[in-house]
Amino acid sequence: MSGIKPLSFPQGAAPAAEQQSSFPFSAATAHATAQSQVIDSATRMKQLEEMLQEVQGRAEIVEKEAYDSAYLAGEKAGMALGKKRAEQILESVQETLQDANASLASIQYAFSDAAMDIARHIAEQIVGNAIEQEPGRLLNIAEQAAAQLPDTTDLKVAVSADDFASFKRLLDESESLAVLTADSSIPSGTCRIVSSQQDILIDPVAAVSAYLDQLQSAMLSNPADQAEKESDDRHDDESSIGN
Repeated sequence: MSGIKPLSFPQGAAPAAEQQSSFPFSAATAHATAQSQVIDSATRMKQLEEMLQEVQGRAEIVEKEAYDSAYLAGEKAGMALGKKRAEQILESVQETLQDANASLASIQYAFSDAAMDIARHIAEQIVGNAIEQEPGRLLNIAEQAAAQLPDTTDLKVAVSADDFASFKRLLDESESLAVLTADSSIPSGTCRIVSSQQDILIDPVAAVSAYLDQLQSAMLSNPADQAEKESDDRHDDESSIGN
C-alpha cells in the first residue's frame, strides 16, 4: 500500500465535469440552431401560404375573366341567335297575317257574291210575279220603249201564245195602234216590239239580272283576280326597272 500514490490535480485545472466537451457544438448552440431552424421553417411555411393564396387569387381572377369572356361571347351569340329567331318569327307572323287577310278577303267576297245572287233571285221573282199578275206592267214598258223609237210606222207587238189574250184585251182598251201578234218563240212574260227599222225584245227579268250583274262587277272584285293583277303590276315594274 505504500506504493500507491494519491491522484493529484494540477492547480488551476477545472473539474472533469467542467472541462470542455469534445463534441463540436455545445448544447446551447444546438438549441439556438434548432430554434433558428424552426423559425426559418415557420417563415418558409408562411411564405408558401402567401404564395399559395396569391396563386389562388390569380387563379380566381383568371377564372372570372374567362367566365366573363365566355359569358359575353355567349351573350353575343345568344343575342344574334335571338335576333335571327325573332326575324324568322316576325316573317312567319307576317305570312300568317297575309294568309289571314287573303282568307278574309275570300270569305267577304264569297258572302258578298252570295248576297248578290240572292238579291238577283229575289228581284227576278218580284219582277216576274209582278208581270205575271199584272200584264199591264209589261205593256207599259213596251209602250215606253216604243216611244223612244224614231219611227213607229207599222209597229207590231209580238207576245207568247199564253199572254196573247191578256195583251189583246189591254190593247183594245188603249189607244195604241200597234198590231198584236202571237209568237211561239217568245217566252211568257216578255214581248217584242217590231218596227220598220228596229226589233226590240222586252224582258224585264233579264234586264234586272243584267243590271245586277253590272252592279256586282262594279262593287265586288275577286281576290284571286286582284292578286293576279298586283302580281302582273309588280312584274311590269321590275321589268321597267331592269330596262
